[in-house]
Amino acid sequence: MLFKKRKDVHDVLIFGAGKQAYWHARLALLLKGDAIHHLNIINRSFESARMMVQKLFKSELTGDIHRPKVAIITPGHTEYQRLLKANVRGASVIFCTTPSSEPLFPPGYLTHTEGRKKGRYISAIGSYKPHMIEIHPEIIQQAVAPTHGHHHHKHAKQGGAIVVDSIEACLKEAGEVIQAGLGGGQVVELGELIMLRRDAEVRRQGGDKDCDAGGGIELGQRKRRKSQSGGKGGDAHEDDGGLRDWLERGTVIYKSVGLGLMDVVVGGDLVRLADERGVGTRIEDF
Repeated sequence: MLFKKRKDVHDVLIFGAGKQAYWHARLALLLKGDAIHHLNIINRSFESARMMVQKLFKSELTGDIHRPKVAIITPGHTEYQRLLKANVRGASVIFCTTPSSEPLFPPGYLTHTEGRKKGRYISAIGSYKPHMIEIHPEIIQQAVAPTHGHHHHKHAKQGGAIVVDSIEACLKEAGEVIQAGLGGGQVVELGELIMLRRDAEVRRQGGDKDCDAGGGIELGQRKRRKSQSGGKGGDAHEDDGGLRDWLERGTVIYKSVGLGLMDVVVGGDLVRLADERGVGTRIEDF
């Protein structure tokens, strides 16, 4: 959902080469097509990454799929550290799909001045226990830091929060969130973003011309500001408190510990048991 909103997806970087990596690469190419120019994969095993790429472009399920320039990088490369830094800094989209117990790259790659000039979409979906971590806590802490009412023109817009699939689950299970010391006020669920957007739309339709015009978003504090200029100069991208601009071009970090497929499987088993025992109500053609 968040990836689809991104304006710049030219360079996609994936850590890992398992099923999560495969499906994220495949969905990215299906959703954005030839907008993706480079697909770079960093993995411990070159062979497993090669096999993933081969499967990706030979899938009978999707037929022809856009094929960007692909590069595979392993820690065994003599210039691994240089390539790691260059790929992280150059990435528009980063998918982290490993059960790593330590950060996949140093925080300075993104927290120092050069790293902050570009907005990125970062999805950390590999770690699912408190001791696991893919993104360094310093990167998370910087992403949720308040903007103090101003935005440096050389730095990508921050959202004041990281986006999660479940606040309750991430505060208990997500290593990145736990080790960064975040609280409930510094994370926002996907559903809440949708509600914020709909709320802005409703107020605009109701004639509220000043609704958050020109303001920045402070999701960490669950509040949005109005422009001190009284709303003059605001545009459609600002009417929602800068939410759209942040989601499209800013630095957005998404953290997930759940897997929708698990819900489907459990739900399917419950329906099967209900059928076997003759309980519940069946709705035909539902």
